[in-house]
Amino acid sequence: MKPSFVKDLTPDHPVRSSFLVQAKERKVASNGAAYLDLTLQDTTGTICAKLWDYSEKTTPAFEADDVVLVDGYVEAYRGTPQLRVRKIAVCPPDQVDLLDYLPRTRHDPEAMFAGLLERIGRMENCALRLLLLRIFADESVAKKFKLAPAAMSYHHAFLGGLLEHVSSLVAMADVVADHYPWLRRDLLLAGAILHDLGKTEELSFARGFRYSTRGQLIGHITMGLEMVQTKIREIADFPVELKNELEHIILSHHGKLEFGSPKEPMCAEALAVNFLDEMDSKLESIRAQYAADGGRPGDWTSRNPALKRELYKPPKPPAP
Repeated sequence: MKPSFVKDLTPDHPVRSSFLVQAKERKVASNGAAYLDLTLQDTTGTICAKLWDYSEKTTPAFEADDVVLVDGYVEAYRGTPQLRVRKIAVCPPDQVDLLDYLPRTRHDPEAMFAGLLERIGRMENCALRLLLLRIFADESVAKKFKLAPAAMSYHHAFLGGLLEHVSSLVAMADVVADHYPWLRRDLLLAGAILHDLGKTEELSFARGFRYSTRGQLIGHITMGLEMVQTKIREIADFPVELKNELEHIILSHHGKLEFGSPKEPMCAEALAVNFLDEMDSKLESIRAQYAADGGRPGDWTSRNPALKRELYKPPKPPAP
């Protein structure tokens, strides 16, 4: 366990703890001396840091996305805490718990995943139930599904964000299917669960959040489709029409061609997944904006990048 977190750092106090290097830049001071301008982070936030006594020959090598052990002192700079680094070194990988350094879900990923498997186990459609259980029985898929963010920045951009997003969609899909009993509930649920499966491969989250090379080239929609098709081929006599409809939901879940969907929704379940996905992602974006701008004066938040507008702050914003 980390001895201290960013949220605990206050001016005029020493610190010896580990942080993820979010950004690193070599600069030159007015006296001609080189120094490192750093942004350090953990799951509670970020802090600017300076390594003034920098030397390429004597300073241990490290890069952005490394987890480093820092010995330093917290100062106040223009009213904001800043860390003056005295010593810095890369932490051994076996001493790093990723959940300490990146933003993470407020919920227990293992509990959410167990709840998801329990709901899958109650699905009546044997083919869809078998497909979903087979996908998540693959330990490499399950491990990434529990940890992956749902996006780089727009919504659920934290460890466990994808699982939290999917769990929310599953709960809403059951409500929608109750209200519209003519919908095919299990197809709706399967689409909600699998629509962003490709995010587990599109995004890299071993340190900071990045696009993988293949993710940047191919994208999560195509990658998710490939993953589902691979598992379907392992199931004898999987219904062809059901396969086509499930693939269509994955391909159309962004709703419009200009939003990245290769196809637009052409069946009720695909449209429902699109609407649920959009509602959950945008409402989470608003919740996160309220949390980030809680101390901002005035009635309005800063500009929300997902919605491309400022947001009115109600008298009592929702708890973060």
